[in-house]
Amino acid sequence: MKLRYALSIWIAVFGIAAFLGTPLGSWASNRWGCYKYADYDINWYNGGTGDYYNIYNEEAKTDSNAWSPYTDIYLRPSSSGTTDHANAYNGYYGSTGWLGLAELRSISGCTIYNGRARLNQSYLDNGSYSRTNKEHVACQEIGHLFGLEHNRGSSTTCMNDQILTAPYPNTHDRDLINSIY
Repeated sequence: MKLRYALSIWIAVFGIAAFLGTPLGSWASNRWGCYKYADYDINWYNGGTGDYYNIYNEEAKTDSNAWSPYTDIYLRPSSSGTTDHANAYNGYYGSTGWLGLAELRSISGCTIYNGRARLNQSYLDNGSYSRTNKEHVACQEIGHLFGLEHNRGSSTTCMNDQILTAPYPNTHDRDLINSIY
């Protein structure tokens, strides 16, 4: 009888949480709204300068290589940023409160036509952040451009915005990309 009562309580708690939309750890889908590029073949422009060019290049390659064996995402390198690209930049953007920022610059409904990831050197170059931290931020902003939201339920993903030590997407991220594209 006690087991049945306890089971009923847990079912009620999880049912109410699901009804209210409360994420319970890794149960959250971690999708960034309905946003996605129209196609899995995404034009990619790396406008990074200095070491950030290498960071973006490595993250784009590493991330797409991490995702590509499991998903259909393909980043097609482009020599210039235009309106039908995912673009990446870095710069000294000042005391904005953000290390990295993903911007959807051109959308129609849920379709992304132009997105931009930016890394803020005003913070990242102050000596407090390691290369791994910078790679984590770059991976996260690229993930946002693919349609992923923050994932605070896992310490093994770059999509967790409360840590800076996981510079790669995890299995959940790849599975979610599969469901989006």
